[in-house]
Amino acid sequence: MFLSMSSRAYRPQMASRDWEAIAPYVHDVVARAEPLVTYDARELYPAVTRLAHFTRAEYAPLADASVFDPYMVNRFITHHLAGYNRASRNTIRARLRRVSEALLGDDAIGKFKALGKADAVTPYSVAEQASLESWSRAQTSEERRTSAAALLSLGFGAGLTGAEIIRQRLEDISEAGATLIARVAGENERDVPVLQEWDEGLRARLQFMDRQGWAFRTDQRGGNINLITDFVSRTGPEVPLQTRRMRATWLVGHLDRRTPLKALLRIAGLQSAEALDRVLPFVNDGPAR
Repeated sequence: MFLSMSSRAYRPQMASRDWEAIAPYVHDVVARAEPLVTYDARELYPAVTRLAHFTRAEYAPLADASVFDPYMVNRFITHHLAGYNRASRNTIRARLRRVSEALLGDDAIGKFKALGKADAVTPYSVAEQASLESWSRAQTSEERRTSAAALLSLGFGAGLTGAEIIRQRLEDISEAGATLIARVAGENERDVPVLQEWDEGLRARLQFMDRQGWAFRTDQRGGNINLITDFVSRTGPEVPLQTRRMRATWLVGHLDRRTPLKALLRIAGLQSAEALDRVLPFVNDGPAR
C-alpha cells in the first residue's frame, strides 16, 4: 500500500536493528487500519510500534492473529505499560483495541469482552505437554533433540523466559543432591531448582555437550531473540510452542503445590505477587498436589 511521506518519515526511539525488524509490518498495519478506525496514522504509529516490538520480544510471529490477539494486547498493556499513568494506558489500549477489532473482526470483540481484568495465559494441558515431549524426541539430530529437550526442561521445569533460555549456559547448571539448579544470569539473576519431572532433557543436554556451552543451540551467540521461533518453525509441533505458556504452566504447578509465595517470587524473578494474577484462574482450589 502507498505510504504518505509523514508515514515513511516516522521513526521511533529504539535501536535501529529493532525498528528495521518491525518497520515493514508496522507500516502495513497502519496503512490497512487507518481507513477502518477513527484514529489517524499519527495517533496509531506509536501504539502499533510498541505492541509489535513487545510481541517480537515475546517470540510470537509478526502476524495480525498474534500481534493483535486481545490476550497479547492486554498482556502488553498490563505488563509493558505498568509504569504509565492510567490515562496514557487507557489511550493506548483504546487505539490498539480498535485496530484489533478492525483487523480480526468479531472474534476479537468477543475476546476483549471475555478478558475482564485478568490477562490469563493458559497453561498447557497434560496431553499438550506430552505432545511437545514427543516433538522434541522426533528431532532429526542429537543436537536438535537435546536442544529441544533442554528448551522444555528450562521452560516447564524452571519457568525461564524465552530470553533467559537463550542465554542459559551449561556451566551455570549445578546439582544439589538429586536436583539440578539453573543459575540464571541477567537482570533477574537467581538460582532456580529444576522440577525433577522435567530434568531428564536438561541432563541429556549436559551429557551431549560435556557440560559446557549453550543449553539451547550449540552455535548461537546468546543474543538472537528469534532463536526459539526460528528453531520451532522448522519442525513445528502440533501444539504451538510458546515460552510464556510454558512459564505459566510452571507457575501454576508451583501454586498448586502450595510453594511459599516469597520463595516462588524469588525463583520466578518476580517483584510482586500482582504478576501472578494472570495465572490464578487456572490454580487448583483443592488440596495441594
